[in-house]
Amino acid sequence: MTPQEVVEAFIAAWNRGDAPAAFAMMADDIVWHNIPMEPAVGLAGVQALMGQFPPIEGTEWITHHIAASGNVVLTERTDKFLVGGRWRAIRVSGTFEINEEGKVARWRDYFDMAEFQREFA
Repeated sequence: MTPQEVVEAFIAAWNRGDAPAAFAMMADDIVWHNIPMEPAVGLAGVQALMGQFPPIEGTEWITHHIAASGNVVLTERTDKFLVGGRWRAIRVSGTFEINEEGKVARWRDYFDMAEFQREFA
């Protein structure tokens, strides 16, 4: 798969609620950084950070734009999460770096913290 196809498959795994498939697409030493929060390092660190969020009943990440240059893929998305019976949405720009094994090695999402806090309050 091309780096862009890896990211598209990664997003599709989240959208179908298949966390094990999404985790399998991450490198063991992945760094996931939700700017402006602190980064999660390693697959176990990513899983631990995700475990701190409220239970998610559904996910829909809508990709508005996607572009790739070499092993780097940029996305402009709206990430929607069904939490407590209500959909919450945040606008996100994401950068994914794909390693030689075709796994997500670096994942940075940039978003407005005020929008995040308002949606998840």
